[in-house]
Amino acid sequence: MSNIVLNFLKIKKKIMCLGVLYIFLFTIFVKPICYAQSSPEDIKLLRLFMQVFEEVEQEYVDEVDKEEMMNSALKGMLNSLDPYSTYLSERDFSEMEVDTKGFYGGLGLEITMDKNGFVRVVSPIDDTPAAKAKIMTGDFITAIDGEDVYGLSLDDAVKLMRGYANTAVTLTIFREGEKETFDIPIIREIIQITPVKFSVEDNIGYIRISHFNDIADKKVVSAIKEINEQTKNNVMGYIIDIRNNPGGLLEQAIKVTDLFLDKGEIVSIRTRNAERKKRFFAKKGDITDGAELVIIINNGSASASEIFSGALKDNKRATVIGEKTYGKGSVQTVIPLGRNNGAMRLTTAEYYSPSDKSIHKIGVEPNYAIPSEKSNDEEITNDTQLEFAKKLINARYKM
Repeated sequence: MSNIVLNFLKIKKKIMCLGVLYIFLFTIFVKPICYAQSSPEDIKLLRLFMQVFEEVEQEYVDEVDKEEMMNSALKGMLNSLDPYSTYLSERDFSEMEVDTKGFYGGLGLEITMDKNGFVRVVSPIDDTPAAKAKIMTGDFITAIDGEDVYGLSLDDAVKLMRGYANTAVTLTIFREGEKETFDIPIIREIIQITPVKFSVEDNIGYIRISHFNDIADKKVVSAIKEINEQTKNNVMGYIIDIRNNPGGLLEQAIKVTDLFLDKGEIVSIRTRNAERKKRFFAKKGDITDGAELVIIINNGSASASEIFSGALKDNKRATVIGEKTYGKGSVQTVIPLGRNNGAMRLTTAEYYSPSDKSIHKIGVEPNYAIPSEKSNDEEITNDTQLEFAKKLINARYKM
């Protein structure tokens, strides 16, 4: 009995010493602990975690940073689920909030972790250091400033690439078709994402959406108004270019899609319980009054871009051309963990197009498969996808 008391006092003292670290643990596991009253297995696992944490703190050869150790433990737990789930420290959480508002420091790259643990480029964002340095969709980043990134978490790789503006970083790249890896030096910048650009040529409106951040819908509305003014409301049709658009906010994907639909389903989301499906439908009112739409996609179009193109294709509102999209159809929910405790980003659902097809790991197929003319070493001299889109609108307008 005395041993039990001593062990209890020892654990109690340890909990008091760890302070905020166990607040993190409690916050993360608050729901499972409630359930654990009828689940001895959960209690056993939590006790094991505390035992390991305590042994490391007491016996490891060097003094440990308890907060850093806890952060790593939480990240490891969530990273083991998929590349998109992770723990965000308070600093990481703040940086993520800045990112979605279209203003952050770094290179302008959207990356992912493939199933083999390699860091792969989803797409470079327009007008950023990465795009100017000719980083390409599908490139593998093997090292950052000479440090091997294999085995790092996605967030750790991102941190290595970030830094103060006007500082240099060197990415070592493996590109399919090349015999050896090669280095690309890049100067970091404070990146301000302009999600929408537009132009008019021969009464055809061209709208480039590079990212679905929290002002994308407003910028698309402004672009369409400007295009109508420049064509004196005689626009023949719109080309919407979402090539190398890595996605962004689910809410924005829905809002931007809704601008072009008068009715119909936009996307459905399925959680762990397959019977619980949330559907999103378009509101009445098409901002273009049914004008011809052609959407250009490629394998760098991901996530929110796939919701947008998939919805307009399935509702037969737009013709989609180009190349099959990336295939990132999972939904991440950011769950704040309380003041100064950061947050967790957790994959909580997958989304399905209106035709009830999953996009995850499959992508959106274009109506017309038009390969890109871009090569590894040359600039685009003839954008065959854009030219095809123009011809399509011209032909249908004359009909």
